[in-house]
Parts: sequence; C-alpha cells; structure tokens
Amino acid sequence: MALHLDIDPHGRVLPQSEEARRALADRAGRFTLLPSVGDLLLAMRAPPAGGAAPTPRCILAGDLSAFPIADFVAFIHQSKLSGILSVGSGAVERSVVFMDGEVRSAGSEAPGERIGEVAVRLGHIDEAQLAEATAGGRPLGKVLVEKGFLTPSDLWKSFHEQVTTVFHAILMAREGVFRLMDDPEADRPGVPLAVSTQSLLMDGIRRIDEMRLFRDRIPGPQAFLRRREPKRPVALRPAEAAVLAQVDGQRRVTDVARAVHLSEFDATKILYHLAEAGFVEAVTEAGAVAGDATARLETIAVGFNELFLEITAAAAARGHPGTFLEGIRGFLADKASRFAPLWLHASVSPDGGLSQTALLGSLASVGEAALQKLEPSGDSGRFLFDALRELMFFHLFQAGEILPRDEDDALARSVKQKLAKLEALR
Repeated sequence: MALHLDIDPHGRVLPQSEEARRALADRAGRFTLLPSVGDLLLAMRAPPAGGAAPTPRCILAGDLSAFPIADFVAFIHQSKLSGILSVGSGAVERSVVFMDGEVRSAGSEAPGERIGEVAVRLGHIDEAQLAEATAGGRPLGKVLVEKGFLTPSDLWKSFHEQVTTVFHAILMAREGVFRLMDDPEADRPGVPLAVSTQSLLMDGIRRIDEMRLFRDRIPGPQAFLRRREPKRPVALRPAEAAVLAQVDGQRRVTDVARAVHLSEFDATKILYHLAEAGFVEAVTEAGAVAGDATARLETIAVGFNELFLEITAAAAARGHPGTFLEGIRGFLADKASRFAPLWLHASVSPDGGLSQTALLGSLASVGEAALQKLEPSGDSGRFLFDALRELMFFHLFQAGEILPRDEDDALARSVKQKLAKLEALR
C-alpha cells in the first residue's frame, strides 16, 4: 500500500494516514536533504545508522535526465534483478516487471498503451466491445476472451505488443524519475509473459536512433498531417497507401496510427518516408493549408534572418563583429557546398542578415532538374530551409568560439525555441 505525505508551502511535512505517520516516526532523527529533481525527494540519515530494510523496499531511484534509462535497464538484465521498474515522465507513469533480469509484464497510464486500447489498435476488437468488457470491473483480458471478443492467441499478441510499446516508451523518456521496487507481493501490471530483455533493448535502441531521424519530418505523435503533391510521384506500397489514405489535415499522427492498426513507431516510419517523397507534411494546427508557395519561401527567409540577427548581435556585443561576419562570408563562398547555388548572390549586411531578394532570386534561378538532384523531393522550400538551417548552425558555431559558456548556452536555448516554430514550414 502506498503511503502519502504532503509538504505545505511553509515546509511542514504532513502525513496523510496513520500508517504514513508511523512510518515517519520509525525514522525519527536528523536527515540531510539531498538536491534532486523536483519530482523526487531524497534524504539521508546523518550520521548513518545502518540496519536491514524490510521488503518491499526501493532498491534504486533517480533522475532520468542524468543518464540513459537504457543503461539502467541493461544493468537490471545483466545483474538478473527482480522487481518493478516504474518510470514517471510527462505526467504519465509506466511500469515493467522483471524476473531475474527478464521482462515479464508491463503496465501504463498513457492513453493508447492500456491493454484494451492496444487490442483495438491491432484490430482484434472494436470500441464497442472494449466498452462492454470494461463495464464490469473484472480483469479485462479474461472478460474479452470469455465473451468471445478475443481469442487467447490474440490476447497474447495484444499483451506482447503492450509490453513492447511500454518498454520502448520508457527507453525514449529523457526526463522524469524512476524507481525499482523489490516487491514480490505487489499488484503486478499485466499478465506474466516470457520476453527477452536483450531483444527488447536491441530493438529499442535501434528505434531510438531511427526516431531521431524521423523527428526531422514528423515532430511527434500530436502533429497534424496534411497532403502535398509530390514533384515526382512514385508507386506506393500497400501499407504506405493505407497510411496516406488517412491523412486529411484533421488527423494527428496518433490518429492515423490507430486507424491503420499500427504502433506509433511503425506509423511514424511510414509517414517519414511519405514526407521524404513529398506526399505529406506535418503541421502544427488542424486544417492548415499550404498557402501560396512564394509566401512560404518568404516566411522561411524572414524567420531565419531573425535568428541570424540575434546570433550576430550576441557576438558583436563581445566586440568581434568584423571577424564574425568575415567567417560568415567565407562559409557562403564555399563552392563545394550542396547549397552553393543559393549563396551565389548572397550578401551579408552589417547586422548579419542576408538579402532576401538576392536569396530568393538565386533559389528561383535553380532549374527543376538541378533542384531534383540537390533535394530529392524537389521541394524548393525544403531546400531553402535546410540551407538556412545549416548556415544558422555555423552562426552558432562561431558564436560559441566568442561567447562565455553561460551566454552561449542561453543563446542556443533561445534559437532552439524559435527554430521549433519554423519547423512546420520545412
């Protein structure tokens, strides 16, 4: 049973039950409060008194941002530990049960990761069957099988998919807190399965690497999707055609994944390839339209110019404007660059901005055949965006050589936030 306590605005500790009060009374003494992330409260007795701890107990707990959680999971596997690993990230808690280092089951509070929702996503049951099976409050899997909505084989597949989904979501977490409890009598999420931790880890690490690439086009599960006309249509595979059929400007990535019974990862992978081919793009709002092509190009140019001005001003404040601008001009003069056609007539103003007229004029002079070689999608807006983004990174690189560490970090954070708002234009 979980014991709860509150800390009021005056720093007073208020146990919320008699059991919690007794647990604190058993620890009477002086403790050193250790610095920790806001969702984790750590204290150590001073001086330490030693002694054994009864089970259940927390074996390990910590801050997810301090190191990759995949390393900790690998440690659990290699050390053949047993217990429940719970990870709280983004206001959602997920749990994985380990037995001798191997994954046995998983549970999640996240929408779309509960077992009934997984079964719906996989196409084994529909929403009405799920609602009927949930009404009684009995174990959902058992009810689904008893009612004939789900075969034992499909139930097993659903639980296996849930374990995989929850495990990979935990590996993707970059901030939050975790804890490992050795509680053999606790209510364990899910049903016992035999799943290889090593296989899950290897697959999870591969997915993390691939998702970093996918996020360049598909920023997240809540991004809306709209169709585009590719410059050069290509034949689509059945899975790609099925996903594309769900893109209407109103659905998010997660909606598309659910409609075609795919995991978020698999749907994102297909959407990424569709985006690369020029069939779809991610936008920040439902119903967004592409608008005038020229307006898009102008908005990209204006947005990046604002970033160039900000970075140049920060460098100039440290007394190095001439050297900084010479470095930018040298970068633009590189004829071996993929983006050299754009920089052909580019001129840098004293404040670090580029002439928008010259820039867009150079872009317009790139023929369709040449653009296709430089940018496989044939999208001039994407080519412009990538070129200006690379130039922006060079600006930041130069600024990093000039600015003190704290100013450089603050500048990078500011630029990153503003760049995120431009990503939908890519």
